[in-house]
Amino acid sequence: MKILPLARGLAAVALTAASAAPALADTVNLGLTYTPAKTLTVTAASAVPAITNKNFLAGQFSGTLTSGMGTNAFVTFCTELTQTFSLNTNISGYSIQNAQSGPTAWANPAAMNHLMSYWQNNQPSDATSSAVFQAAVWEVVYEKPSNGYNFASGDFTASGDASVNSALGLWSWSTVLSTSINRTVDRLYHPTSQNFLVTTPVPEPESYAMMLAGLSLVGAIARRRRSSAN
Repeated sequence: MKILPLARGLAAVALTAASAAPALADTVNLGLTYTPAKTLTVTAASAVPAITNKNFLAGQFSGTLTSGMGTNAFVTFCTELTQTFSLNTNISGYSIQNAQSGPTAWANPAAMNHLMSYWQNNQPSDATSSAVFQAAVWEVVYEKPSNGYNFASGDFTASGDASVNSALGLWSWSTVLSTSINRTVDRLYHPTSQNFLVTTPVPEPESYAMMLAGLSLVGAIARRRRSSAN
């Protein structure tokens, strides 16, 4: 199962960026990829309201995102803890918000891009590794970047059973944050249900060149039409 395709992701981000108040039109249907899912005990001091030693089922989600562009399969993680979400149920009213141009979703977009680029190369294979990736997403969302990232201390902490704690202890944030960015990450937002993330592949240099050539051609055509009109 693949992440939201490049063309769909870029279109959604472009539409979101073009409007300060994007329409809430997308429908999400998600279930946990690996079941039974692991439970994490989480503290998130920066959440509103703050969360202290609360248990959450944690892991990667798989499902579909439906919009005017059609239905796409995608894989995702939860990006907030203060709302609820019904599994394997159509939930409408989502929109994609650009997290790259401001602090609307999380304080460190670059860290999230590194994390999900690392995920792309090291995708979870079971409930334990899936829960650890979810903990890492919440760490980036809720931890102040100035504190550094550490599951055991700071504004966000997470722990679980023996297998999860062992995997959390082996997690290397230095490796994650030095991973070359090959994905950008935006927020799939809902006003009353849990938010998730969507990722878009970073275009190769050849793709940028083709896009710029296309924009140049469009500009030239527009200038010619204006000249003809005059």
